[in-house]
Amino acid sequence: MLSNFFNIIRWPNLLMVALIQYLIYTQLLVTSRSVLEWNGLALLSIITMLIAASGYVINDYYDAAIDRINRPDRLIAGNAWTIKQVLITYYSLIATGAGISVVLALKLSMLTYLFIYPLAVSGLWLYSYALKCKPIAGNLWVALFCAGVVVIVALPDWLSGHEDIISPDLWYYAAFAFLTTWYREVVKDLEDVEGDARASCQTFIVRYGLLPGKIMALILGVILLTALYAWDIKQSGNTVKLIFTIMHGAIIATMAFIWWARDNVYFHHASLVIKGVMLVGTSLLLII
Repeated sequence: MLSNFFNIIRWPNLLMVALIQYLIYTQLLVTSRSVLEWNGLALLSIITMLIAASGYVINDYYDAAIDRINRPDRLIAGNAWTIKQVLITYYSLIATGAGISVVLALKLSMLTYLFIYPLAVSGLWLYSYALKCKPIAGNLWVALFCAGVVVIVALPDWLSGHEDIISPDLWYYAAFAFLTTWYREVVKDLEDVEGDARASCQTFIVRYGLLPGKIMALILGVILLTALYAWDIKQSGNTVKLIFTIMHGAIIATMAFIWWARDNVYFHHASLVIKGVMLVGTSLLLII
């Protein structure tokens, strides 16, 4: 039971969310002047992890039929767990997050946070229920949420008029998170095209075909390379420059995997490399 819980909420991804928000707070904000403070950051990270966890749970709930084809070895909803157990877990997560979001909003004297929480939760529900199988919209929605994980840390200071304590690198990293996520989501759709088609999930690739899907992925790869270059030229250290060069090379390699792919293994390798680029890009926060 407990192992299924940790699997369905994707606990390694949640820890990565907390780590990213910690690095953003410590490396890209002037913490001594931030209105968020350490206990506020802890509450914010817990809320964000609960939102993400609920998103994973409800996505598995709606994706049970597709996952029986694409990922039968990792299927929990309707297999290891009953549908009722999945829904109880989902509602428990969002109820807990709602309570903590009220505490944080009162602590910061920012009622805006009371509106952000239901918007985020309902947005992820909408993605799982309707947008996931819509061309472009589903991928774009997930990418926006990932960028939001970054921006939300700076939001209290931005709303308080403390823009001067926010490093420009935060906005570059938010763009990086947005573009790498969008790119990887398209590649995952290329990898999962068979299961999506059998489940009548009309992703861009299912609706328009493999070649247009590859072209779309390559366009996103070029945009990502351009954005990385714009971030790169703002840096000066040799170590940072080297890391950017490695990321550029890795992205070009994924584009080659995608274009010359003969089967799903190529797309899977490309997806793994993109995930590696995400991790390397996050490690930049330690040294920029």
